[in-house]
Amino acid sequence: MPDAASIPFHFLRPWWLLALIPVAAIVAALLRRQNPRAQWGGVIAPHLLQHLIVQPGKGRGISPLYLVAAALVLGIVALSGPTWRRELPPFVEDKAPLMIVLALSTSMDQPDVAPTRLERAKQKVRDLLAARSGARSGLIAYAGTAHLVMPLTDDKAVVEPFLAALATGLMPSDGKNVSAAVTLAAQFLLSEPVAGTILVVADDLDEASIRQAAGRNGIAMLRIAPAQPGEGTGFGSDIVRVSVDGADIQAIERRIETRFQAAQGDAFGMQWRDEGYWLLIPIALLAMLWFRRGTTVAWALLLFVAVQAAPAKAQEQQRRFANLWLTPDQQGRIAFDRGHYSEAAQRFADPMWRGLAAYRALDFLTAALEFRKVETVEGSFALGNAEAQNHAWEKSMAAYDEVLKAQPGHLAAKRNREIVAALFEAAEKKRRQQEQDDSAPPDLKADEMRVDPKQKGGKRIQVTPDDVTTAGAAEAWMRAVQTTPADFLRLKFAIQANSSPGNGGRP
Repeated sequence: MPDAASIPFHFLRPWWLLALIPVAAIVAALLRRQNPRAQWGGVIAPHLLQHLIVQPGKGRGISPLYLVAAALVLGIVALSGPTWRRELPPFVEDKAPLMIVLALSTSMDQPDVAPTRLERAKQKVRDLLAARSGARSGLIAYAGTAHLVMPLTDDKAVVEPFLAALATGLMPSDGKNVSAAVTLAAQFLLSEPVAGTILVVADDLDEASIRQAAGRNGIAMLRIAPAQPGEGTGFGSDIVRVSVDGADIQAIERRIETRFQAAQGDAFGMQWRDEGYWLLIPIALLAMLWFRRGTTVAWALLLFVAVQAAPAKAQEQQRRFANLWLTPDQQGRIAFDRGHYSEAAQRFADPMWRGLAAYRALDFLTAALEFRKVETVEGSFALGNAEAQNHAWEKSMAAYDEVLKAQPGHLAAKRNREIVAALFEAAEKKRRQQEQDDSAPPDLKADEMRVDPKQKGGKRIQVTPDDVTTAGAAEAWMRAVQTTPADFLRLKFAIQANSSPGNGGRP
């Protein structure tokens, strides 16, 4: 027998449907009381009663009893929580990590796609990064070898100068080794808790080898080449042809987010979304039928004038009016969905949602205080995130340990704890170094300086591939050396290619 939670349409709180029984009983009793035959049948003889009953005219409106019954039925169904779709739980990342693989073979210099295939490809990459503002994206370039240009980062301004500097002449060798590039991208996505997406931007796409090298990650492909005669529009399901407008970027972004949400659902689990609020619309329409000339409208106008007459207290009166119809959590959810997180944090009564709203409002101290009241795995995980934002590394690790104690397979908690542990170790190392520097004697000038006449030259320094492939290497080089991004990338690619000739130049 299938589980109720696995059926697409079901009720989250089905016990509320039992309230329909007393409603039906009351309506039946009232209808019986309104029936004249039932009222007078025991007093007047049946053969006389049928001649004494006056039938109502056909122009009579709908009985208020039916309006009340319909509103009660809709309200009870809404309270039972009808649902037919799922949503991700709070604190799950809402943007997919993306590794962009850009072809730099000499064929990308052809001008058949104005101004050139490469320049159009770089323009499309910029448009995609702008559309994914706040999401983490990385960049890999390939020709005969594959090389990391920029690891995953949520700052598109860091990627821009290196993207602009990319040219076919920077590559150590020409070619179309796309499988090596996709394999390299998959390596950088391997540490993600859920599968990411690899976007291949090239003029020649080997779909079979790309899929094989991508592993668990999703694939999207942007073909930068003019349409061939008789080619039509039929590519593979993941291949998008470059367009003059933004239709190609929109199609790619939809593919990325759809697959990422599916992967998140498999990793973190999806929760059913309560859709009962949709029934408020027909309930409100039924309430409009209760308006009577000179009564309800007059009271509504009086209430409106009273609120407007006291502008200094209008907000407080509006809140009191909202309290008559909505619970604090419902008011908080409305403010939360509108993006008013500070207001939502004040409205919510539930500590989990209050902490979530404060977290979104960047008030991490309040968020940590609220999450500490939630004695669940989700509350401990949220507390770990909030304490990490407060730089309370030890408290954050303790919270993650509570999560892992209850659920040892919690991937997000494992990953976050590793990150916080690394940050804590770096902070401790910096603190110890600062203590050593404070205790060291002050620097003294040399009494005498001599030059060794036998010294033939400066000290030789061996540069290793790791010196130019770490995450902060680009920033360090740009601070220390007066060079362009193109020169930096050319040197970096050459060192990688010479040091790893057998694996496609990958670091």
